[in-house]
Order: sequence, then C-alpha cells, then structure tokens
Amino acid sequence: MKVIKNRGLIKSIVFVLFWMYAGCTSDSGTEETPPIDNNGNGNTSAATIQMEFDQSYAFIYSDSKVKDRNFYWTTIIENDNNAKSALENNDDLKTFLLNAKQRVSNLVGNNNLTAAQYADALKFSDGEKITISLAIKDILMKSGSAFNELNKNHIEPSGVFNHFKTVTDASRVHQLIVEEILLGINQIIDTYCAGLDPRYPNIDAVSFDVNGAQYKLLLNTLVSDLNNNKDQYKLFYEPFLKFALGVLELNDRDEAGRYFLIQNSENKAAYDYLQTINWNDFDYSMIVVLGDSPNSSGDEPNISIGGKVRADHGVELYNQGKAPLIAFTGGHLWPVHTIYSEAIEMKKYVMEKYSIPENRILVDPHARHTTTNMRNIGRQIFRYGIPIDKKAIVSASKTHSEYVASSGYLTRCENEMGHIPLKLYERLSDFDLEFTSLIEVLHLDSSDPLDP
Repeated sequence: MKVIKNRGLIKSIVFVLFWMYAGCTSDSGTEETPPIDNNGNGNTSAATIQMEFDQSYAFIYSDSKVKDRNFYWTTIIENDNNAKSALENNDDLKTFLLNAKQRVSNLVGNNNLTAAQYADALKFSDGEKITISLAIKDILMKSGSAFNELNKNHIEPSGVFNHFKTVTDASRVHQLIVEEILLGINQIIDTYCAGLDPRYPNIDAVSFDVNGAQYKLLLNTLVSDLNNNKDQYKLFYEPFLKFALGVLELNDRDEAGRYFLIQNSENKAAYDYLQTINWNDFDYSMIVVLGDSPNSSGDEPNISIGGKVRADHGVELYNQGKAPLIAFTGGHLWPVHTIYSEAIEMKKYVMEKYSIPENRILVDPHARHTTTNMRNIGRQIFRYGIPIDKKAIVSASKTHSEYVASSGYLTRCENEMGHIPLKLYERLSDFDLEFTSLIEVLHLDSSDPLDP
C-alpha cells in the first residue's frame, strides 16, 4: 500500500472536512464563526501577517535538527513563552494532549501489537485534525497578541512559511502551518512505523521488516520511553511528534539534520569568499552541477562515472570565467544508507583533480531529486545574499538537462513541492541552461522528511 502522493489533494480534503465540521457545529446550536478563506478574507478583526523574507534572518535550533528542519513552527513556539502558554492553556488542546498521553500509555507492555497498530494509535485522526485546527483559530482570534513577537520575529521574515505568503490573516496562517505539521507527522509514522511506501520507496522506505519481531520490540521500547517521559509533554503535538522522530531515528533517517549549519561547515570557505565577490565581473553567479548516483557498472562506491563527467564540464565552465563559484548538489542516495553525498564527493573530486580552491565551491548535500536539487540551490542563493536577479547556469547530462527544461519537470515540481523553483532562460549547450531561482524555494515542507 502506498501513501497518497499529491499533497495538494490531501490539503483540499482536510479543508473540505474542516468546513463540513464547522457547519455541523452551527446546526447543533453552537455559535457559527464567520469563515476565513485561504486568502485571509472574512473576519476583519483578526491580526494580520505580512510575509517579507529577510536575508539576515537567523534560525534558532533545538536539540533535534531533524525536528527543526521538518517542523520549524514547533521550534519557534517552544522558544516563545507567550505563544507557548496560549497553546498550553487552551481547553481543547489540553483535552487532546491528555488523550494522546493515554494512548501512549495504553500501548505499553502489549507485546502482541503490530506496527500498523502502533501507527494507528499514535497518529492524528481526521476529526482530531479539525479539532486542533479550530482550536488554533480560536486561540489566535482570542489571544492573538500572544503571537505578535513570534509573527514579527519568525513567521514573517524567515521564509520558512512562504507557501502561505498570500494569506494575511494571522489565524489562518497558523492554521495552515499546523495542518501541514499534522500531515507531516502522520506521513512519517505511516512510512517509518507502519511501512507504507513513500513517494520513492527505492531510496526512502522503512529499513526494517515491520512485521518482524525485532521491529516490534524496537517500537515497544520506543513507546515505553515516551510513556516514561510523558509528564514533560506540555504541548498538544509532542507525544505524536516524539514518536515520529523516534521512528525516523530507529530507521537511521537523520538526513534532514545533517551538516547544519552548513555555512559554518562544508560551505564556510565559499560563504566567506562570496561576501567579497564583485558580481559585475561575471556573466553568471554560479555554475550548478546536478549530482548523479553511483549505481551503474564501473562506478566507484563514492562517485559515479557520470558524476565525474558532469564535474569535469562544470570545471571547464568555471575555468572559462563564466562564474565565480561552482555549486554541486546531491544527497545521500544510492545505495540506500550510503555514507557518501553526491555533492561532497564531486567537490572532493574537483579539488583533487583540478586544484579548485575550496572557497570557490558550494555544496548542497541534501537534495534527493531533481526537484529539490534546484530548490535547495535556490535557498542558498537567497539566504547567502547571492544576487537573485543574476542568472546562473545549471549543468547536467544531455538527457538530464532536457528533463529540467521540460513541462513534465515543472508539473512534477508543482505536484511534489507545491511550487516551481526556478525560471529558465536560454539554452547554452546540450548540457547547460540559464536560470534564476524563485523565492518560493524557501518554504520548508515535511512532505519529504529526509529533505524538507
């Protein structure tokens, strides 16, 4: 069985259920709340939000980089006492939290449970999603001032919630964020607890036989640990979020949290250098080389023949003075659980073969697909202060480059990420295209929990 792939369809279903539920409560005698649509229209008394990305925005981090990357709203909530208190004191959310803790307790000591039963017990049901969404709306309508600093300091400038930038009603923005979080937590549990196929099962699937005794024992131990710590959970999402993060850890799926902060590690030399670049001296801002997995005959364990050929061509463009930087993009893909990142191995290759200085090379060691290759590079362009209106070159094999220029690629980006990450211009050769990045790339989305 596969999980639903089209995230837009899931959100539409939840939205319909939300308003069906709201209508039913009105019929039973509860005062009907004026609806607020996705564009923030309706109730004019609600606080407003104006998304405006600030390149100087500094992320805050918890003890889990995987959580921060997938569910950044939870991290900023936990660091804002006013917003946190407003959530903790809502009666509906308190009731849900008590129920969630009880569901954890009910699983402890039962050695006959299947992985699917653990998953079903520790996910948000459709009805619970609606209840939580309504509670978030109620909190923001009644206690919106508690979120003023959080909105000003994080929601508006971070870019993390950029898919909702056309929504100006603060209560609706937070509803949309929370609805996305609940979907993301459930998807992780479906994939890495119940064993349902993710979008790309060949590289992203659960690491265990979910029906085997070993995995059941691991899940039992995880739930026991959660139960022992349940008194520490004060926010409605914590029990199920902790379980989702726990099953990711059981499966050694920490890819989302690796290398951060990357501008202080793998990209530090280039990040420092690019602050000194006179961009007017170059036709392009960078040469982006798409990765290629070592999964063919003749490939080395750490780098493919195709990866070397692409890197060679990228160096050729760099040596022609086309751009001051080369950027390699590609994560830990193949074989599954490989210790090698395509981008970092290509960086090592060109430094050794061509003596390219490290401070001329950027890497994106997270991207798992062509969609996220271009999204992640775009994020670096925006966050590193690289001129966003200056064209860059994306370079790949002939067939890969043709794919990037195809309508099928743009459709895939829309379906899988909810946005198109780039604008294409001229084709320079069979291998090279001009592009600029679009600001929608900044949105963090847990629908791909290994590279959100």
